[in-house]
Amino acid sequence: MTNRWIWILSGLLAMQLVLAVAVNLTRDDFGAFQADEKLLSFDANELDGLRIEDGTDSVVLSKREGRWRLPDSGDFPASQSRVERLLDTLGTLEKGWPVARTRGAAQRFQVAGEQFERKLVLLSGDQPRATLYVGASPGFRKVYVRPGGGDDIFTVAFNTWDAEARVDDWIDKDALAFNERAVERIEMPGVTLQREDGELRVTDLGEQEQTDGEESRALLGRLAGLRIQSLLGTEAVPAYRQDEPTLEVGITLAGGEVLSYRFSQAEDAAYYVLKRSDLDHYFKVAEPAVESIRETTRQQLVQARTEAAPAAASGEN
Repeated sequence: MTNRWIWILSGLLAMQLVLAVAVNLTRDDFGAFQADEKLLSFDANELDGLRIEDGTDSVVLSKREGRWRLPDSGDFPASQSRVERLLDTLGTLEKGWPVARTRGAAQRFQVAGEQFERKLVLLSGDQPRATLYVGASPGFRKVYVRPGGGDDIFTVAFNTWDAEARVDDWIDKDALAFNERAVERIEMPGVTLQREDGELRVTDLGEQEQTDGEESRALLGRLAGLRIQSLLGTEAVPAYRQDEPTLEVGITLAGGEVLSYRFSQAEDAAYYVLKRSDLDHYFKVAEPAVESIRETTRQQLVQARTEAAPAAASGEN
């Protein structure tokens, strides 16, 4: 009977020791932990570099003279708003409480140093200011993350698609845009428009013709709003068939600069290749956008003169 009580008391003592150790560990690990502490510590104003990896692809962005660019793509302009939006999001993430901290958990949640969905490195010069491993998703708009240099794993609200590792996801797709008011002349096959009295008008109009102002403004808008789908490099490739252009457009800006557009239909491709005279790259542009320009004819830009139309509105020279 005595031995039985000895065993019972020994078991209770062992349980007390285990609980004491667990409490001490909890105090050591989380006693000073603040759930609302920022996940990453960095000053966005000091950053001039960002590297994103996904295990297969990677992209580097560099900030020079206040503008984000893609140094591995000939310093092509990056989407300023997208970069700034990502940095803003990263700067507002809070830790919450850790969900795990073991190496096995890091691999299971895909936030290990060699296994991750995304690895983001924020740079100042060549020095990393913050590193974040983004992993699997436990639920809608939630991901596991692990800040570099630590073992703690957290869940935060973050969209992995906002941190793509492909160049084309970061280019400024509006890099072809220009100020419509600065356009003095547009030359296309079969028709030329010249600015007169503040309006673009078709040249060489007949006595009973006048420019359709709505159509001319629409054409100008389509040209100014042409967007890039992706970069095709700076080397001329025979498959682009740029020696057989489908459409050529010349745009003269105030001051005399001429932007020459050459569109060609790539072999076996449902898109157009564009080369513009002031830029080094060849661009992939959407077929419908180019077709809407290509199909604009003189007939669409001209209408019969109305009785009330003044002579100046005809665009006659």
